[in-house]
Amino acid sequence: MLRFPENRDDWSLDIVSLLAVIGESAMSAHSQPLTASILCLLPRILPAPQALLRHERPTRLPSILAHIVSIHSGTLLLELNHFANLVYNIDLPSFTVREIRITHREGYADTLSDEKKLKNRILRTPKGVIHAQPFSPLALLSVASFFLSVGLCVWAVILEDGVAVIAIVVVSFASSIIGLSSMWHPNLTVRKRKTVVPDGDLVIRTRQGAFIIIRCTEEVARELYTGTEECSYVVSDQIFRALVGVGTFLLMSAVILMGNSTWTMQAALGGSYVLLNGCYQIAALFPRGWHWNLIRYEKEEIRSIEAQTYTQALWKAIYVSKFTDWVRVSGAAPNSEAWRAWIDLAGDNLHNENWDAQKALDELLNAEKSEAGFQPVKNGAVMEESSSPKSDE
Repeated sequence: MLRFPENRDDWSLDIVSLLAVIGESAMSAHSQPLTASILCLLPRILPAPQALLRHERPTRLPSILAHIVSIHSGTLLLELNHFANLVYNIDLPSFTVREIRITHREGYADTLSDEKKLKNRILRTPKGVIHAQPFSPLALLSVASFFLSVGLCVWAVILEDGVAVIAIVVVSFASSIIGLSSMWHPNLTVRKRKTVVPDGDLVIRTRQGAFIIIRCTEEVARELYTGTEECSYVVSDQIFRALVGVGTFLLMSAVILMGNSTWTMQAALGGSYVLLNGCYQIAALFPRGWHWNLIRYEKEEIRSIEAQTYTQALWKAIYVSKFTDWVRVSGAAPNSEAWRAWIDLAGDNLHNENWDAQKALDELLNAEKSEAGFQPVKNGAVMEESSSPKSDE
């Protein structure tokens, strides 16, 4: 017969302190948008705060693999910046071609020119700067967990549980110290000289064979695509290491204190950590763009084309871009004689939307096979010739 605890004191909650450090995967995913907001300084209970305790801080935001080539300059990049993917997500179906125009919102084009003002910002975010959304799911969770911590502390005072009061205060301030150690804001690459240059139009090729033609100025291209997104931290590296050490000590002390609080407060703390863990797991399901203020940019989808094969998609991308040089620079086509001839033909038909790119490639490939000694299939048989010269008889 199965037996279960009958009284409250029969339940052991010694494992509650472990709940404070569970949930590292979700917190690791939230670490950068979480610490980019000043709300990371709020004293509060935070699931798995050790996820923010890194031996070194990242110098840039995570990027994704993609081939990006400038149509006019030929600059080739092999990764897409984080914010660029948030402005327009390149996760498209295979063989899709999109033409997108990205511009600065009116009044935002020159807001990044004052570098000193941008680098020294802490409490106030200048106009036009990409920053964490003040009402994002993570921001709301930070405020809610602050009030939850205050409520737990008041309850512990009512129950006269001094150990729980100290534990809540210590773990809350540990979260603030850890947040301060990694607090940062993004810096985009800005053109310093205003010389006349060609547009910054780009072509992005994904691993799925989709193409995105980006129509933009050189300033927008530099900020989102060809430049780097740097993480500018509030505190120096030495202060960071000192704060991490203090935060680690406070976190370990809080875990020990939680295990020695009363049964009621252990249950309350355990329930709070389970609730917060669930909320942060749910927040991870929301689009990443919800965490950032990207009002600086406006996007417009000019056209969308669905192709059946990679060749058709490549031709449509060439037709939309009106250039072929980027195909060779980015390696979008094999470097064979037939494909090189096909690219030349595509360049000759830039204004002929009805050109049959697939048929032209098939003919070139068949001709290449014939020159190599292979003939097309005729009546179910394959004819082969010797490629060596015949001897004179």
